[in-house]
Amino acid sequence: MGDDPLMLNVTGADDAASTALLLTTMHRLHMRLGDFATQLYIAYDFGDESGLVHAILIEERAAGPELRTCHRFGFFAEGDSDVSELRFSAGVTIASTGCIVEAMVDVDLERPLGEFGADVHALDLERIDQLSPRDALSHLEEQVTALCTMGDVPNRLGFDAR
Repeated sequence: MGDDPLMLNVTGADDAASTALLLTTMHRLHMRLGDFATQLYIAYDFGDESGLVHAILIEERAAGPELRTCHRFGFFAEGDSDVSELRFSAGVTIASTGCIVEAMVDVDLERPLGEFGADVHALDLERIDQLSPRDALSHLEEQVTALCTMGDVPNRLGFDAR
């Protein structure tokens, strides 16, 4: 178990406190962004058979392990049988050069919708790297606050308010 290079090695009280802070902050930000996404889902008509999924993703990236909160709206464009997605996400990657925080809103459209053509479009993206763990969490908090002000995104995609 101790020989696995991918295992998080918490060796002291400071490491344990940092890990606890990371996890509790991510949980709080996940709930906050989830509440915002749920309010959008209620406020806009995404169509029949649409859905909203909240997830916390933990993945190994080239730079290091990443912890990300992701909120996906799945919907069908008119006349399309493939699911399109609107995604709000924010996360932190723990890299050897420092932490990386990234927040984004993107849409993966199977057909043109609103002001966007069929494709993947980044509607908002902010990435900051080489941060200390505490600075990373502070910036991530600011990024989530900014994401929670983007209530016009469904309107830009052509969805009607309820």
